[in-house]
Amino acid sequence: MRLVSCPSGRGLKKKPRMKEKIRIIYVGYHIETFLLLCSDDTFDVIGIGLIDEFQSVNTLNPVNVLFKLIYILRQRNRYRLLERILLIVWKLTSQCATSFFRRYGTMLKTLSECRTEVVNFSNKSEVIDYLTSKRVDVMVVNAWSILPEEIITLPKHGTVNIHPSKLPQYRGALPTLWSLKNGDRESAVTYLIMNKAIDAGAMIGQHTFPIHEGDDWYTIETRINETLQATFLSDLKGYITGDNKPITQDKHTQSTTGKYFEYMNIDWNTENGKAIYDKINLYPFLVPNNYCHTFLDLRKITIKKASFIKNKGDLSRLGHYHVKGRTLFIQARLATIVCTLFSGIRFKDSILFMLKKRGVFS
Repeated sequence: MRLVSCPSGRGLKKKPRMKEKIRIIYVGYHIETFLLLCSDDTFDVIGIGLIDEFQSVNTLNPVNVLFKLIYILRQRNRYRLLERILLIVWKLTSQCATSFFRRYGTMLKTLSECRTEVVNFSNKSEVIDYLTSKRVDVMVVNAWSILPEEIITLPKHGTVNIHPSKLPQYRGALPTLWSLKNGDRESAVTYLIMNKAIDAGAMIGQHTFPIHEGDDWYTIETRINETLQATFLSDLKGYITGDNKPITQDKHTQSTTGKYFEYMNIDWNTENGKAIYDKINLYPFLVPNNYCHTFLDLRKITIKKASFIKNKGDLSRLGHYHVKGRTLFIQARLATIVCTLFSGIRFKDSILFMLKKRGVFS
């Protein structure tokens, strides 16, 4: 289904067409959206939101450090020759970087080659000055924190948000998890004009896709990206030219999701094992270094990655764990969560589990 209104017929005034490139600011962790916008000659992606994690991650890997240096140079928009030289070195050595930095390698290359400016959205006054002086036509957001109303309304055509649910269903964070938890048979990717209310703006496009039995966080995210790749550019262009008329959401059928940070805490007594597996892996997939956690004797244990094994299990042993070799097994409802020490679990915590082979999470 596509929520657009395309009036036609004789006697109507001809719609304005785009003569100059549309000036866009992109804000989000979703790399594919940025690359999609850059791939279309209709758009000029002049700026992108600063991703703090590139600088906050501690690393001794020299190739990771090289990535960080190039990103700093792009942020400062100076020393262009040095930036270009370092980018060549990065291209030759990027396979030696850790997966975190390799994942964003194509984005870094595109940022540098297109000389896209990096904008720090934590400084509201600077962002307002930037949007005003650059005469930005539209801002696009995909996977980001809440932005102030003063910022999202500044571009000529406002701010378009990409939300992976069948709005007004599942307004709020991580709708993919709730679609899976609730056994929904379909979901959607919705494009909406942002306002001060969360995910409540008028929609310029909505495209549904099926959810099959056996789907997990990754298959759904893959389907979301495929839908976005096929539909977003045309819907965005249609909105800017006036062909896609925004449609107001039905507030009487709205629903919301759980709190983003609160839901990171794993509740072994109430949560289904498959749901725990989905959220452990989806959080860092969407936002780097956002990991779910649990507690062991008041010690916070971060889980970076996991798999699961379906089983009925012993409900009296929910949250109990044991270690075999380098593998950590945790009993959940209808599944056992499986983590690899020193990769899915942080180094210091992995040492703890190697010493303490059995126990129970709170």
